[in-house]
Amino acid sequence: MDFREFAAKETSELAARLTKAATSAAELAVKQARDEAQKVADGLREQVQTAIKEKTATAAQLKDAQTLAERLRGELKATTERVDAAGRQLEETRKTVEKLEVTRTELTAARDEQSNARKTAEGDLRKARETVDALRAEIAIATKTIERVTAERLTAEEASAAAHSHSQAAEAKLTAVTDLLTKSASRVKTLEQAQQDQERKIQALESKIQSAPPPVAAPALSSSAPVLEDLLSAFQALATAGSISEVLTTLVEQMAAQFPRVALFRVRKGHLQGEHQIGFDLKTDIGKLVLPLGMDSLPARAASSGQIESLMGDALRDTKVTPFSGTPGCALALPIVVAGETLAIVYADDSGAPKSAKNAADTHMRYADALRQYAVALLMRVTKELKALAELQKYAASLLHEMEQMYDADVESGIAGADLQKRLAGNLEFARSIYGSRTALEGADAATLLEDELGALLDARKGTPFARDLSAAGGPMQSRSAAEAS
Repeated sequence: MDFREFAAKETSELAARLTKAATSAAELAVKQARDEAQKVADGLREQVQTAIKEKTATAAQLKDAQTLAERLRGELKATTERVDAAGRQLEETRKTVEKLEVTRTELTAARDEQSNARKTAEGDLRKARETVDALRAEIAIATKTIERVTAERLTAEEASAAAHSHSQAAEAKLTAVTDLLTKSASRVKTLEQAQQDQERKIQALESKIQSAPPPVAAPALSSSAPVLEDLLSAFQALATAGSISEVLTTLVEQMAAQFPRVALFRVRKGHLQGEHQIGFDLKTDIGKLVLPLGMDSLPARAASSGQIESLMGDALRDTKVTPFSGTPGCALALPIVVAGETLAIVYADDSGAPKSAKNAADTHMRYADALRQYAVALLMRVTKELKALAELQKYAASLLHEMEQMYDADVESGIAGADLQKRLAGNLEFARSIYGSRTALEGADAATLLEDELGALLDARKGTPFARDLSAAGGPMQSRSAAEAS
């Protein structure tokens, strides 16, 4: 083998080795590149997964942030609305304060005006009392004159021989006195007219006495003489009464001279309130006895009709219109009406009287009517007191109306439960306090008007939360339990 062949062979083998080595190197490089690429791909895949997770978390956080932003936006809007509402409430409160200031100024002026009016009224009251005293003195003089005339009449009657003639003369005198009261009741407004009427009637009585028939038989006392004496005594007692309550109480006491049982009921809103009684054996205080005006009773009938209501005999026994137990043969109810207003009802019956006394029912009823007319004539002189009571009643009603308005305002402002009752109790106590100060110089009738109005308000608002809270707050103070006597 020559060198050329050997070189070619060696070259061929070297090329084969180089090719094999290059192939191996290339395969190794490819494998290394593939491994590196796999590692890079795995790293990239992990990065992509990490990026996806981060993106998901970021999206969730973004959603939460959007939700939070929406909530904050809503809260901001609500806060803005509350701020606006608070501003409006502040403006309304400012206006309310201004109105309250104006009201306070007006109330202060009204209080001053009321104080001046009260001073004027007190001056008028003093003058009225002086007039009443003068008129009372004139009536006392007239009463003494009547007593003197009566004494002369009794002397003539004692010398009379005919008991029947004597009875007729006494009845005529009783009728004349009754007519005197009936005619004088409408003319007691001034002292001069009352005095002139009394003088004319006294002259008429003296003329009747002078023209009385001469005695023809033995002296005898008529059944009407004691009635006449009681009537004159009653007139004298009534003449000393200086107020509405005194006149009514004295009327009851003088009625008891002819009726065994007498009771006084004052007219209130929707009912008759017992006030004074003589002759009844009551287990409870007469002041706790209440007769509804809607109940069929003799006093309620008189209050409704304004006329004297009476029942006798079988008509009385067959009905149950008397408010008390017993077996009266005659019962009547007298309305005391002054200036169109019924002040009271006087109930009287003859239960427990002797049989002989029951036979004089007509005389007793005429006696009662004469006393009623004289009492009404006296009460007409105290019309100023009635007017004052009416004004006080309106004042009491206005205080309770303001108290109810304050209660409604407290309810609207959200006050409830014990706090609401506490505020209502305070307002009620304040109303009682200022009303008590207003009526400190008035009579007992004025002192009860606020409680009467309070009871009427509770009846009108019965079943409402206001009525329940008002009852719990402590009103009214006086007992108002309705009772029906058997």
